[in-house]
Amino acid sequence: MTFRREIGWCVAQAYRLAGARRRAMARCRAPGVRLPVVFHDSAAEEVRGILAALRGVDLVLTFDDGWLEFEGVLKVLEEFDLRATVFIAPGETERGVVWTNSLMEAGVPDAEWHPWYALPAAERYALCDKRAPCVRRRLLTAEAVRAISRHPLVRIGNHTWSHLSCTHRPVDEVLDEVDRAQKTLAEWCGYAPTDFAYPFGRGTPELDAEIHRRGMTPHYTRQGLVTEATIGEARNMVYPGMTLAENLGRVLQAWPKVGETR
Repeated sequence: MTFRREIGWCVAQAYRLAGARRRAMARCRAPGVRLPVVFHDSAAEEVRGILAALRGVDLVLTFDDGWLEFEGVLKVLEEFDLRATVFIAPGETERGVVWTNSLMEAGVPDAEWHPWYALPAAERYALCDKRAPCVRRRLLTAEAVRAISRHPLVRIGNHTWSHLSCTHRPVDEVLDEVDRAQKTLAEWCGYAPTDFAYPFGRGTPELDAEIHRRGMTPHYTRQGLVTEATIGEARNMVYPGMTLAENLGRVLQAWPKVGETR
């Protein structure tokens, strides 16, 4: 990991010296361009560094899942006076961890749990609880979600009920989860979310249309992918566990596209 980061830093510096980052920043600052930056469990210092580097850019900030780290990040948003949408899956909030992360933390082999994407929530949760029963809480509590929802810089978004993969389950089941989450979040926050993010960044045009009918805007907040629901030449290029230089190379389109180097 350390070696990879060092190599990543060197490559990012090469892009910087070649002027690619400067040109990318100029594109980001062009009229009508909004740059979405997607975070998950990013620490406050990482967020602060990225926001400082992107000062002057019209940013759309989103945080998926409602990780515990967001309480510290909120102070950073106050420093920069920037708004953010936090996408919450209430079923995961009640359990305390995103189901895929619980399995990875417990060391369950990917090949074992990847087929569980296709399972209904109750069956998937039962298997998760059996294979990873003692994972520590990683997400905000329901009370904490209620508290941050009242902050003037925060809006809560819908992230389905159980953080299911929307392309692996029937449309009716996905929409039932969306509606259940919408009802719960409206009760918790005092308002109905107007934004929806697909877990794992997986959606379809059919689901997009149904989300719009429910008065929400669909978002594809998967790290490293181009979002379809944003304005202008925007890229989501923030990766957890990487150096600031590596992340900036991606944020500013000064890094090879995802899949070209790894």
